[in-house]
Amino acid sequence: MKAFITLAVFLFSSIAISQVGINTTTPSTASVLDISSTNNGTNFGGLMPPRVTISQRDLIPVTAADDGLLVYVMDGINRTLQIYNGVENIWEIIFTQSISPSPILAGWEMNGLAAFGLSPFAATLTNASVNVGGLTRGAGITTSGGGAGNAWGGNGFDLLIAEQASAIDAENFVTFTITPVLGATISLQSIDPYNIRRSGTGPTTGIWQYSIDGVNFIDIEGAISWGNNTAGAGNLQAAINLSSILDLQNLTSVTTVVFRIVCWDASGTLGNWYINNFATSHDLIIRGNIE
Repeated sequence: MKAFITLAVFLFSSIAISQVGINTTTPSTASVLDISSTNNGTNFGGLMPPRVTISQRDLIPVTAADDGLLVYVMDGINRTLQIYNGVENIWEIIFTQSISPSPILAGWEMNGLAAFGLSPFAATLTNASVNVGGLTRGAGITTSGGGAGNAWGGNGFDLLIAEQASAIDAENFVTFTITPVLGATISLQSIDPYNIRRSGTGPTTGIWQYSIDGVNFIDIEGAISWGNNTAGAGNLQAAINLSSILDLQNLTSVTTVVFRIVCWDASGTLGNWYINNFATSHDLIIRGNIE
């Protein structure tokens, strides 16, 4: 009964004054809800949004009317605030972009591609301080069928592969390279948010890796769930921080960095996987500092 009375008073007050204050008796007149971090100046707290995995997020029955819906996605080691874009029917990651972001070293624009795209597919934007090797399908990835438009990728993923090591052995991966030009020193900083599209039987999981000798590869962060949205909007992926990887700092022309995206857990040999067109400019962007 006490809880019911409290709720009733709260709702009545909300209707009566149009503003609601939590931990404050003087909510801003410009807000519908004003939450203060403390009510005594000693104990502080934050706002806890709904927490979901990617698969749980995809079960939310959103419609265009839910434009602006906010969740906190926890999937593996990935942690991102995401907001629903009801116009594009896609979950978008809320991320902080530096006022002065590192220069773009390499970028690929997927708009206009057809039939899975060429392999290698040369970068459509290359900084003069680096040489970039194009996106290249591993021997285990084929291009059967027509393929989606405005996306680069392939199919033919082995159905018996459900883990990373076997996917590497089967060459179910794509690669590209970055090499500083003579006289330049490069420190790789980040891979911008990107978008992965997959069909219903395409690989569900993958991981980014790098190598500085072309032989030994090291995982970047952990395995990634590519998401359950199999429509053209694809699945937005979080930015990847490279600045803390010592191997990728202060690079010169004697070192070629090979990036590799390994994919596994497909349920059909014709299951497709793509790096998807989603941005107004380049869809896969690598950033770094140049000396």
